[in-house]
Amino acid sequence: MDLIIDTSGVDFQVAKPFEPRFDREGNQRRDKQGGTNLPLHAVQLVAWTKDGSETVLVTVATDNPPELTQRQSVTIEGLQAMPWVSDGRPKVAFRARAVNAVPTAATSRSGKADS
Repeated sequence: MDLIIDTSGVDFQVAKPFEPRFDREGNQRRDKQGGTNLPLHAVQLVAWTKDGSETVLVTVATDNPPELTQRQSVTIEGLQAMPWVSDGRPKVAFRARAVNAVPTAATSRSGKADS
């Protein structure tokens, strides 16, 4: 069962930019669960709440993940938690439809980021 996560009241920042996800044979993993067959990429995020922070790895199915930098603020669309078990120990994997940079004042005025 996949659980939809309410991200209101949570601020996200990039800890480590997107990287491709690979299987044990070294092939890039593809989205079989969502049925898109798009390549999977993962981004490490820090989730900040009024009670503290937590680091999470979020996987997204996309041909072109956005270029993000460390400490950049982002928004998440459609965050899901997927519980699973490994060697008898419970685990949680996180997936999202998209992870996007929060527009800065310069970005929102011009439509593109300043360099």
